[in-house]
Amino acid sequence: MKTPQVLRFVPTAKLFLLPLFLALPLISRAQFNFTTNSDGSLNIALYTGPGGAVVIPDKTNGLPITSIGDASFFNNSTLTSVTVGTNVATIADQAFSYSSMTRITLPASVTNIAFDSFLDCNELTNITVATNNPDYSSAGGVLFNQDQAILITFPEGKAGSYAVPDGVTNIGIYAFFDSSNLTSVSLSTNVSDIEDYAFYDCPGLTAITVNTNNLWYSSVGGVLFDKNGDTLIEYPAGNAASSYTMPNTVTNIGMEAFFGCPNLTGVTFGTNVSIIGGAAFEYSALDSITLPNSVTVISGDAFAECGGLTNITIGTGVTNIQYQAFLGCPSVLAVAVAPGNPAFSSVDGVLFNTNETALYLYPAGSSGTSYAIPDSVTNIVAYAFMESYNLASITFGTNVESIGDSAFEDCFNLTSITIPNSVTNLGYFIFYNCFNLENIVIGTGVTSIGYQVFAYCVNLEGVYFSNNAPAMNSDAFNDDSEAVAYYLAGMSGWGTTFDGLPTALWVPQMVGSAVRTNLFSFYIYWSPGQTVVVQGCTNLAHPMWSPLLTNTLTSSTWYFTDPQWANYRNRFYRAISQ
Repeated sequence: MKTPQVLRFVPTAKLFLLPLFLALPLISRAQFNFTTNSDGSLNIALYTGPGGAVVIPDKTNGLPITSIGDASFFNNSTLTSVTVGTNVATIADQAFSYSSMTRITLPASVTNIAFDSFLDCNELTNITVATNNPDYSSAGGVLFNQDQAILITFPEGKAGSYAVPDGVTNIGIYAFFDSSNLTSVSLSTNVSDIEDYAFYDCPGLTAITVNTNNLWYSSVGGVLFDKNGDTLIEYPAGNAASSYTMPNTVTNIGMEAFFGCPNLTGVTFGTNVSIIGGAAFEYSALDSITLPNSVTVISGDAFAECGGLTNITIGTGVTNIQYQAFLGCPSVLAVAVAPGNPAFSSVDGVLFNTNETALYLYPAGSSGTSYAIPDSVTNIVAYAFMESYNLASITFGTNVESIGDSAFEDCFNLTSITIPNSVTNLGYFIFYNCFNLENIVIGTGVTSIGYQVFAYCVNLEGVYFSNNAPAMNSDAFNDDSEAVAYYLAGMSGWGTTFDGLPTALWVPQMVGSAVRTNLFSFYIYWSPGQTVVVQGCTNLAHPMWSPLLTNTLTSSTWYFTDPQWANYRNRFYRAISQ
């Protein structure tokens, strides 16, 4: 699969604007590197000191320090505490993210704190704000706005249970993010707005309870719902149960609702669920899912990275499966679709649209080593075959026109590929990291090749082009150091190299000779549509070549047999173009 995930979401939170930094050289003062802001004050660009208990001064050389810049203390593993100087107004994006500090003290001057300033500070247990700060306050080490109506940041290292104060009306974006030691949260009567990702990635959280007098939210069995129970907002990731039965009141499963639930192997969906939200079950331990007929939408990443998921059953109601809904599910054995679904179908466990023109998902856990894409298919959807580790051979149907990004990424056992003439464009990462891929034949229709389409196919030997040189995005063959780009005589646009690969003229190749059922045989490897003549002779010292068979190739390989070979003491063969 692709790289471990980072925060991929674009939050809709209030924006914090930083002063304009002038493009001046860094100014170095002891433990800090500074840049100059537009008003002549200083911005901390980078902390370079030894760590421990850090005190940010009010001024340096008479100039006030008014901002802590982007990632200036990022990933600093030596910090224990930080006291911020009394002139600092702005703490920028990820200023302290991934640092090891356990506490931070903020002065009255701080008026802008980016939402991710303290992201992934796993040891942070206390945020203290000066009592005369006009914008922020703190209570019990937790960061609030000034009147404590908005809970902004719960320190990630703070342990145990937490009762949200009665005055809080809003739980901010990422408020409890990655609070690994948090075990339970109680919401008070007045909480009316919980922003996105508020409880994202809290692996120790076992229960969220809500005051029964709250008009906006409710809880049942430690699971957070809206007041009417229509939307399931958050299932606590630390719940030890292996199964969960959803109430029939639920119509909407919220975004990230079951994210990262390592114990949850089975869910029984309520009979009225209509929408499964984005990343709703991402990184959960589900082993199979059966979606009721009421479900209409499976949102993007809904079941992504469910590594143990083996079987998927889709009801009659699903008409919309969004981008990456089943991304990174390498154990899936089959997808079944209920008869009567108006948008999707399945054939031999493979997910298609109803008329089988779009192939959505090949079950990556299938034990099959080869697969022939039906001729009805015109579109292979992005990620369709990703991580199909057992797949060694793929035959494209004659009508495939488009192959989605990353469609065959991490198909480690593929050894050869022939792109049909019907395909015109190759997008991004299509065969990325197919490290056993040796030969690729690219059909006559391809006019452009996108970014890293064949990158890290480290055993790639030959890329065979059937037409003029296509337009290229650089790095299409990144790290394919042994590959050669072959082209046909008479085609234009070819030079001595192609996207870093050496080039050579593509001529018919004879490979894999053998004696089978008293016939001498071998394969001719060349471009489909080309006419090849196999000739034979008995003496290479004085060769007199005579034609044995002429054939116009309908695919990139032709199996040639010679029934007369045993009639000669020696017989030699060559293949030439006509």
